[in-house]
Order: sequence, then C-alpha cells, then structure tokens
Amino acid sequence: MANKDAFGSNNSGNILVTTALSITVLAGLIALALDVSNLYNQKSEVQSALDAGVLAAASSTATDSATVQTITSSVFAADLPAAVKTSASISSFSYNATSKQIVATASGTYSTFFGTPVGLSTVPYSATASGQRAAKGTVELALVLDNTYSMSVALDSTGTKMQVLQTAATNLVNALMTSSNAGFVKVAVVPYADYVNVGPTTTGAWLSVQPNYSTTTPATPAVPGGPTVCKTVSTTTQCTGGTSQPYVVSIIDGVVTMGTHVVGQTCSTVPITPYQSCSQSPAPVAAKPAVTTNYKWYGCVNNLVSGGLLAPPETASATTPYVGFLTTSQQCLNPILPLTDQSAPVLAAIKGLVYQIGSYKPNTYIAGGITWGVNVLSPTATFASGAPYDAANNKMPRKVIILMTDGFNTNSLNSNGTLSSASFNSDGTIATASQPKITISNTAEVAACNYAKAKNIEIYAIGFGVTDATSLLNLQQCATDASHYFDAKNSAALIAAFQIIAGNLDNVRIAS
Repeated sequence: MANKDAFGSNNSGNILVTTALSITVLAGLIALALDVSNLYNQKSEVQSALDAGVLAAASSTATDSATVQTITSSVFAADLPAAVKTSASISSFSYNATSKQIVATASGTYSTFFGTPVGLSTVPYSATASGQRAAKGTVELALVLDNTYSMSVALDSTGTKMQVLQTAATNLVNALMTSSNAGFVKVAVVPYADYVNVGPTTTGAWLSVQPNYSTTTPATPAVPGGPTVCKTVSTTTQCTGGTSQPYVVSIIDGVVTMGTHVVGQTCSTVPITPYQSCSQSPAPVAAKPAVTTNYKWYGCVNNLVSGGLLAPPETASATTPYVGFLTTSQQCLNPILPLTDQSAPVLAAIKGLVYQIGSYKPNTYIAGGITWGVNVLSPTATFASGAPYDAANNKMPRKVIILMTDGFNTNSLNSNGTLSSASFNSDGTIATASQPKITISNTAEVAACNYAKAKNIEIYAIGFGVTDATSLLNLQQCATDASHYFDAKNSAALIAAFQIIAGNLDNVRIAS
C-alpha cells in the first residue's frame, strides 16, 4: 500500500508539472499570437498612412521633388495613429520628375509584450507605396483666331464679333487652365489676318530681318510768289433740289462702308454783290524742313513661298527663312503668344485682340493662320515650344488647333510672300476678276489643314456668321471630322461651340 500511495503521489506530481508546462506553452503561444496581431495592425496603419501621403502628392499640382515630398510626409504624419507616431517615419523617398513616379518607404519598430524573455523586445518592419503623377493626356492647344477687319461688325446685340470671340475664348481658357490641370495644358494664341506678328524681339535662324533704317528728304527753301493779281467776282453757283443717295465709300475685308451724296440737283449762276478776289501768281511756296522717315520692324513677317505657292508649315530654315518686313507704322496685328502653361498671359493675349491698328485694317488669309498654328505646336519649327509629336495616339501630348474665322479669304499670295487684296463688288463679295487668285487661297487653306492632320494634329474649325458657301466647305474639309466642325450663326452659338470644345478637351485630370 505504501508503494501504491507513493506511486499515486508521484503520478499526481507529474500531472501538475505537465499541466503547468502546458499552461506556460499555451500562454506563450497566446502572447505570440497577440504580438503578431498587433505587429500586423501597426504595419497596416503605417501602410495606410503612407498610401494616403503618396496619393495626396500624386493628386497635387506640385511639380518639384521637395514639395511632392513635403506633401507626402505631412499627410503621412497626420494619418498615423497617436500610438505609432513615435515609432514610424518615412525612411526613403524618391520622385522622378520625368516619369512623375513617386516611391516612398516608411520604417518602424514594434515593441513586443512577451518577446523580452527570449531577447526579442522589438520587431522592425517597413512599408512601401508608389504613385504615378500621370494624366489621361496632356494638351497643347493653338487658338488660331480671326483678327481681320470684318471682326469689327456685330451680328447681334451681344457686341462686335471680336468682343464675342474674346468672351468665348476666355471661357474656354478658364475651363481648361485650372489648378488641377496645371502643367498638363499649354495654350498658344495666333492672331491672324493677312500677315502675322512673331514679336519684334524674336530671333532665330528661321527668321531674316534687316536692321531698322531711316531716310531723309532734304530741306527746301521758301519760294516767293509772283505779282498780286485781283479780279472782281459778281456771280456764284447755287444748287437746289435733289435727293440724298447712298454710295460705297470703301470695301475692306468684305466690309462695305457706305456714305451719302446728293444727286439730281438743279444748279444755276446767280448774281451777288461784287467783291475783289486777289492772289499771287504764281503762288508762294513755304519753306520745308528736312523730313526723316523711320523704317522699323514691328514683328511682321511675309509668308513663306515654295514653288510659287504657300510653303508647308515647319519648312523655314536658315536658307529659306521667314522674312520680316520694315514699315513706317505697324502693318500687322498683335504678336503670337507661343505655348505657355500659364493662364495669365493667355488671357491677356485674348483680351488684347484687335482688328485694326491706326489706319491698318487687314484682310483675310486663313492659310497663313493655320500654318502658324502648326508652327507654334511644332517641337522644331520657329518657336520650338511644342513637345515631340505623339504620332501614334496624339495623347501625350494631344495637339489641337481651334481655327475660327468669320468670313472668307480676301487676300491672294504673291511670289515674294506678300499678299494682294481682292477686288470687290459693291455688296462686298469677291469680284470675278479676283476669283481665280482667291481660289488658290482657298486651296492653300485646305492644304495647310491637311498638313496638320497628317501630323495627327486635331482640328476644330468654327465659322462665325459665315454665309459664303465656299468658306464653309473649306472649314468642313479642315475639321478632323463632322463633330469638330461648327457653323455658328450668332453670338450664342459661338460661345456654345467653345464650351463644347472645352468639355471635349478637359480630359487631363490627374489619375493617381
């Protein structure tokens, strides 16, 4: 019995030891599971905060690495739970300004509850996040806008055609050049009429301009008059009756300016009180001072000619340059604004559009405007401000021309790059004698558009109050397709056309 009792006592002791060991192991496993769970949760919180920081930076308008990093760090720190703030931080960061790729890594340590006895008081971990500051596409837009004298008239009570155009173009720029599109939209303004203005300070191998110069006409002395001769005047001519009739004073760019004169009067000679009328014969000639005439370059350039026709865009070079012409007063309108991603100069250029300067009231040569629309988008020609063509997709960048005109070609090209105005009928239409040369201008217009479309440049073509069938057909042929053609018959329609185009182009939002 004694042995049996001893055996029983030993067995109970073994059970107690085994149970104690089992409880210890189980507690250790539970503690380990708790640490693993806590570690996972803490790393997830850090990962979530890092994702938020990178996403905020990717969705921002920042373009420099320092600012992108600051945004990432600020949002990361703000999103971290209080218990984690002192144990985790961003350990590495990179931003590639070319690819717009953001990569950030955060490192932290987890303090274990039950790892100290086995020498595992802390566990390091890391989290990595990346983001792409990419766009659905970038846009390079050339506003090729009619600034001819015909823009001085009004279609309706909204204002002159120029004022309506300025409103429509301003609305489009405000819709596209937003803070969320910063860096992804560039706009150029090409005011065209007969000649374009590349800017009087512009230089380049593609441009040839002779220095400003002056000519002087010598002074001439006074010449005394001859003897005084007097005669008695006793009659005068007196007219009565007649009616006031309109007549054409001038026709510029198809705009007819009318005046009135009296016709059908009856005139007769009637007596008056006699008086003496005296004069010198020959009459004296006053002295004239020397006159200096200054010839200056205002930024105006002739067209580029090849084989007697308008040369295609992007063909100017040091051997076949555009030639700037010097004049005594400005004979072209305001300068082209090359591509810029800043809205302020674009809006200022639109506000500054004019249809005449002094006595200069220009006619229309649409082909020249399209040519310069391509030139400002070109990565190589003239200003060389455009990005390389995306020939496959026209997406990075999406190059676009908005061509707007209010009428028809009223200029024809000469072999030296100058232009000649058409002759007009009394109703402002092109006279038959000028029609063959204007037909060549129409052909050049479509050819310039075809060149642009061959480069995969998208063209929106807008007629504003255009009634000439040939001009409307030219615009239809210029447009990329039917959805890119607008026949705006009034002011509201023009403003609506620009709004539609803005909506079509506004697909450059940031996609993180």
